[in-house]
Amino acid sequence: MRFVWAVVAFLVAVALVGTGVAQLTVLKGPDSITSELAPADDALAFTVVDSDVLGEHPGTPTITISAGADTEVFAAYGRTADIDAWLSDTSYNRATLADADDVAEGESRIEVAAVEATGEFADTGERSGWDPRSSDLWVERMTGEGELTERLTLPDGMSMLIATDGEAPAPAEVSLAWRTDVTTPWAGPLIALGALAALVGLVFWIAGFVHLRRRRGPRRKGPKLPPTAPAPPAVEPAPESDAPESGSRGSGTRARRRLRIAAPALVVSAALLAGCSPTAWPDFAEDEAASASPSATPAPEQATPAITDAQAARIVESISSTVTRADEENDADVAGRRMSGAALEMRETAYDVRSDVNDYPVPTTIPEGPVSVLLPQANDGWPRTALVVVGEEEGEDVPTILTMTQDSPWSRYRVSYLASIGASVELPELAPAWLGAALVPPDSSFLQIAPQDLAAAYADVIGKGEDSDYAALFDLEADPFRQALADKRSATRDTFNETAEGTAEISFDEAAGDTDPVSLATFNSGAIVAVSLEDSETLRPTNEDGVIKDLAPEIEHFVGETETATGLTTTYSSELFFFVPAKASEEPIRVLGYSYGLAGSELLPE
Repeated sequence: MRFVWAVVAFLVAVALVGTGVAQLTVLKGPDSITSELAPADDALAFTVVDSDVLGEHPGTPTITISAGADTEVFAAYGRTADIDAWLSDTSYNRATLADADDVAEGESRIEVAAVEATGEFADTGERSGWDPRSSDLWVERMTGEGELTERLTLPDGMSMLIATDGEAPAPAEVSLAWRTDVTTPWAGPLIALGALAALVGLVFWIAGFVHLRRRRGPRRKGPKLPPTAPAPPAVEPAPESDAPESGSRGSGTRARRRLRIAAPALVVSAALLAGCSPTAWPDFAEDEAASASPSATPAPEQATPAITDAQAARIVESISSTVTRADEENDADVAGRRMSGAALEMRETAYDVRSDVNDYPVPTTIPEGPVSVLLPQANDGWPRTALVVVGEEEGEDVPTILTMTQDSPWSRYRVSYLASIGASVELPELAPAWLGAALVPPDSSFLQIAPQDLAAAYADVIGKGEDSDYAALFDLEADPFRQALADKRSATRDTFNETAEGTAEISFDEAAGDTDPVSLATFNSGAIVAVSLEDSETLRPTNEDGVIKDLAPEIEHFVGETETATGLTTTYSSELFFFVPAKASEEPIRVLGYSYGLAGSELLPE
């Protein structure tokens, strides 16, 4: 019976090990799945691949785009809503994932169809160009010469745009390949059980031969002879090589032969077990973790931050490059590609003066340092605004703070306010970039001063100092701009008294600028508010023979005279960033940074 059980165990071992090996070989699925995305209309310039298409199969897909040896391939991904907005005035190919119920089993669910222009965003602005490489909308961009291969997974709500230069047809050869990462979780256990069954069979086989050996020889005594019977003849002792001993050695030889036959099976099973990857075993820990993990609760519906960190770095680099070129060429048109509002006005004035005064400095520049702070507006529409700090305090360049706005899906971000951050200035607590912030309305009543009234209130403080009705709201002692302006006016007055005392008079004035404020919310219901301010100084002779001479070259550029008997008014402009706390806060309003420059000069009428 022991031999029967041994044979059964060996047969079970063969079946188990064979099944396990089959799972690792012939029964294992393909290592990859490939889908071709043939365009519905190969004359269209753009192809969009939705994020759920890339997730048709588990794993991270590899996308391969081919467009010919001499053609540059462009691909980018961004928010699906942004891509739809950018393409709303043109037709394009779109790859989507069909409903599983509408597709036969085993067939690809990917469908490519031509989408007609909707014109949904026609009222937000006019398209500045078709080239997708110049757009600021994309989260990440990729290019290749003739062919582009990337491995990527897109988060929900994002899609991929494929094109060349926006004019030529989009690449027609697009394929997706998924590594299937096929798991065989029962191959390892089956091989292990097979090895155990082979071991059990071997034990039964050896036990059977041991049992046979114990059973050799007579099992009962022979019959007794009668008393009168003659004694049996003497039997010679058998030699050591008698049959019983020979039979014992034969059985031992057979046992060793069986052992040699069973041992390789155990060795093979052990080798198979050693070669099994982790995918050949069930992952109970993962299952337990999945069951123990609480289910995610969907976040409430909210707007998405306008840009990501990667976008901000790329946009700021492009802005810095464009502004640097404009500064070198004194070209206001070039600067206008990336500037607007108060920032552009200050640049235009500087370029105008530099056409006559070569050594006249340019206003605040953008350093080459990294984007150290990003506060994007949470907004799914347009216009979109972001607050950015470029550079770090420990660097050689002074950190720069700026606001930039994108007016439509087709426009680029342009800087509206630009300033240097004051020394030892601490920014208020801001929301993380992935969360974004709300744009504060100009007439907000939740701040100590509404953004639209901030510049006028601060101008009153500049003019009246502590006698201003608004003085108690501002941190006057740690105000770098107020101190710098006071020092400038004091130096101007001292110079004036040395040369024109008794023959002329000087006066100063200040007022809010004519640009709209930009305000983004901070934590604790405060806001960072950017405004513009104008201040002026007026020189007027006090007697009929008085003449104001030795005008500075930049002043002479505007008035066209080297001296004046009527006097003149010179105006300066400032871009200022404030932290304005909530109305209920006891914190004062603080100046975070500023830039200062000449705005113009004109002669007084006779």
